[in-house]
Amino acid sequence: MLTTVSPGGSAFNRTLLDKIVHDGSADVRGGSRSRRQDLHREVHRCDCANLMVMGLEERVGGLPTCGWQKHLLAWLAAFAAKDSRIRDLRPHGSASGAGTGVDRWSDLDLLITTEEPVVVTENLAQQISTRLSPVFASSRSGGPDRYTVRLVLSDLRRLDITAAVPSDRDGTLLRAGTAGDATDAMAELLNSFRFDAVLAAVKAAREDVLIGAHLTHQLAQHVLVAAMLLRDRDAGTNHHRFGGTTRWDAWTARLASAPTPYSRAGVTAAIRYYTDTLETLLTDWDPQPHCDNRPLLILLEAVDERDAGTTTS
Repeated sequence: MLTTVSPGGSAFNRTLLDKIVHDGSADVRGGSRSRRQDLHREVHRCDCANLMVMGLEERVGGLPTCGWQKHLLAWLAAFAAKDSRIRDLRPHGSASGAGTGVDRWSDLDLLITTEEPVVVTENLAQQISTRLSPVFASSRSGGPDRYTVRLVLSDLRRLDITAAVPSDRDGTLLRAGTAGDATDAMAELLNSFRFDAVLAAVKAAREDVLIGAHLTHQLAQHVLVAAMLLRDRDAGTNHHRFGGTTRWDAWTARLASAPTPYSRAGVTAAIRYYTDTLETLLTDWDPQPHCDNRPLLILLEAVDERDAGTTTS
């Protein structure tokens, strides 16, 4: 049976603690009434920090209470200090510095310096799941030199863990918010948009509106990502605690006017709308973007001219 050790130094049986905290009872097989009472008293003697690290703190509206980030960071720092592969572990985002911007909705962002980003991050994620709280959902991105795991724990604490090799091999961590080249990201986005747009148009031509509509909805996502990249560039960071403060946030309302892609004509109309919208954003990105979408527009005209009763070939 799993035993969790808290930073305060006391070891508690996690299964029994879960029963006490969540059910108000604990079934100690073969144990006496006094043993169960002792276990209850042991839990109540546990200080707030211990409970918060274990994810068993008092909750407000189903969310962990404010302050869990600080206590969890201390636990993670102590754990990292025992791993020789980790050169440095530090918070960034709202939890960095004095952490005055942390609230109930904040996650805990971590930056780790290591020569083995993937292995170290995955090992840490496993330890968090085993020792603190099971993982409810996760996502992974990056590669061998910079790797990110985003965790949502079952107790609704959220962590973003990014590990990177030293930028100059002297232990200096890559600066937060500079993962990748933004220009390359926009070029890749344009390529993905065109690919999805062409495929959506072809599916519409073959009366496969199901897939065509699905792909057309992805075009809206590409447009929103383009607006996000522009916001990042203006702000000099990709970390935004709140939205609605820049002109780029207003682009969500513009997309509300897009045609609905639930017919063949709707798919082509929506593709045109999103293409025009992306071209406008690209002009803001680069006044001379050299963006020529004529092949896509020719394809859309061919789809629109196609007789609905014509067989595919």
